[in-house]
Amino acid sequence: MNLTFGEKIKAARKLKGLTQKQLAEKIDAKHNSVSDWENNKNKPDPDTIELLCGVLDIAPNYLLAVGADEFSPAEKLLIKKYRDLDDTGRKHVDTVISWEFERLLASAVQEAPAPAPVRIISYYQRLASAGSGEYLFDSVPCDTIEVLDSKVSDQADFVIGVIGSSMEPTYRDGDKVFVRIAEEIPTGHIGIFTRGNDCFIKELGCDRLISHNKNYPDIPASEDIRLVGEVLGKASEI
Repeated sequence: MNLTFGEKIKAARKLKGLTQKQLAEKIDAKHNSVSDWENNKNKPDPDTIELLCGVLDIAPNYLLAVGADEFSPAEKLLIKKYRDLDDTGRKHVDTVISWEFERLLASAVQEAPAPAPVRIISYYQRLASAGSGEYLFDSVPCDTIEVLDSKVSDQADFVIGVIGSSMEPTYRDGDKVFVRIAEEIPTGHIGIFTRGNDCFIKELGCDRLISHNKNYPDIPASEDIRLVGEVLGKASEI
């Protein structure tokens, strides 16, 4: 994580063992000025930055850089200590660093989200009409699509596309819906119905098939209307 300007000053000051007041005295600044800088309320002028870098033993590029290309004072101190070690000491440090990298990599693998379970389901393209009706099933090729495996998709027998706008805003032209084959559904539920060669997605009423878009008429109940199945909800292809 990249440090802010103020965080860099604070870290370097603490590494030098200085209080805000002591640092302010060394660069002839007000005590609250250091506090404001460390809290990123404002920044010192270029001359003061040069004084800060001299007292804190940091490079201006490190203090002003947005990225993390420059070493922090703490990192420089670690590098200096590493260089002062003998071969055995360096091997020990290298081993610990390798262990830590392996631990972080293993942790990242464990924390990575598992891929979402997928189900392949039969798909009839744009055959459930929300308008004037559409020919269904006979001689119609059936494709397959991938959807998320869920409680809803597990109950569905197939997916069908919607044509027309008579069921807006519940279902719109181009939507895909899950369908569970059923012999009957409760009144008020939405289903797929056929009448002759026509196919409809409608809400089941007491004596009619109901359109949600009031610009379209309902379809009166008749003996030639057959229920195909219940609509369980929208389906999203992966």
